[in-house]
Amino acid sequence: MAELRETQLTDRVRVFTLGGDDLLTSYGANCVAVRGDRSTLLVDPLVAPAHARLVAAALARAGYPPVSHVALTHHHTDHALGASLFARAGARVVAHGRCAAAMAEEHPALVAERRADGRVAALFADAVPYAPEATFEGEEAIDLGGVRAELRHLGHGHTPGDAVVLVPSDRLAATGDLVFRGYHFNYEQADREGVRRGLLALGDLAEWFVPGHGRPGGAEVLREQALYHDEAERIARGSPDAEAAAGSLVERFPGFLLRMAVPAAVRFWRGYR
Repeated sequence: MAELRETQLTDRVRVFTLGGDDLLTSYGANCVAVRGDRSTLLVDPLVAPAHARLVAAALARAGYPPVSHVALTHHHTDHALGASLFARAGARVVAHGRCAAAMAEEHPALVAERRADGRVAALFADAVPYAPEATFEGEEAIDLGGVRAELRHLGHGHTPGDAVVLVPSDRLAATGDLVFRGYHFNYEQADREGVRRGLLALGDLAEWFVPGHGRPGGAEVLREQALYHDEAERIARGSPDAEAAAGSLVERFPGFLLRMAVPAAVRFWRGYR
């Protein structure tokens, strides 16, 4: 298993990732821990309980209080499925209503498929579909003792059930997959206008941003994502065919991970009229 990487952003906030861009590394997703005086909030605890246990061990080493809440930014398994480990231990999992509905619809088949796949079966040996304990529609607040986290639904961006998690005291937002950095954007369930509206809204809500995948940073994180959308649309719609568009998009963003998302990006923007 890949090594868990840890970045301390503030006295209260740490980010964990396995890097990479395949299933065995949770596709490089970021898990964010917010430390309160009496409890800890986790955002998106990776793709399987096996990965979530690495996060739990890191929190214990750092002396974090028990995990009382888990917030999900959307239903994709690389962000949501690991939360089952903390749910079994009594943590309250919170998600947007549409996120919870998509989990119920998609996760059982995905878990069964992966447990039957010898390449990843060990990783998903104890993975099970589960339902978030609590759902919300517009906003939800979580008091951790001395620090408050806020979940906001900014509309359909990356998925219909998107949420961002704000830590106002630290001027920080965990964006989920509304923002990728150094990774090709996954547009499969995205809304063309919503991905841009979400970026604009985020700029008014925080100063520091933890993307769903890639390095945290300041306002440049949002500018880079906006540029990617603009260039992906320009290239896809201006290329003679999908194959040429895919090659040009990879060339335009050298070194970007998650190249498996490029064909869907091309289809997404070429179909935009």
